[in-house]
Amino acid sequence: MINKTIGDYEENNKLNIEEIIETYNGYIYTMLKNCMSNKEDIEEVLSDVFVVLWKNYQKLDKTLKVKPYLIGITKNLIKKKYRIMNIKTNIENIEDYENEISSYVDVENLAEQNEKSLIIQNMIDSMKSEEQKIFISFYYKGKKIKEISKELNISEMKVKVILHRQRKTIKKKLKERGYDYGK
Repeated sequence: MINKTIGDYEENNKLNIEEIIETYNGYIYTMLKNCMSNKEDIEEVLSDVFVVLWKNYQKLDKTLKVKPYLIGITKNLIKKKYRIMNIKTNIENIEDYENEISSYVDVENLAEQNEKSLIIQNMIDSMKSEEQKIFISFYYKGKKIKEISKELNISEMKVKVILHRQRKTIKKKLKERGYDYGK
């Protein structure tokens, strides 16, 4: 599943919630099914996940990745649901449920991926305009070197050199922060 951003699902300054639901519904449903047993509760939380996204859409950064955000919403709604169930049924220890939920979603790995993305995004923001266009065209839009050189009216060699330097700089920055490049 592609890690798209909120901005990727915008059309005419409106969120295309139908496309998000179509893309992530199965993933969120599976996550809920692994954490909850009551089908009605699963369906209720599933619809609430997308309602929360819809309600908060205007406040969100357009570069925010959709999948991790939906996972966070889902975790919080599951916890909320179990708290309500705890009150209703006098279950002693809600932490057991929270631990089960936390073990399903690798929060540490998710946080690491978000930090790496933030480091790379900051580096992209600090690039010169031409370098930024090349990097985004190659890595985010999947364009070929030949196509990029044509669009920007520069040699293919220059595109290759710029990409090489950018990779080298990003690799160095990630290593400085304690991350292995490419992991």
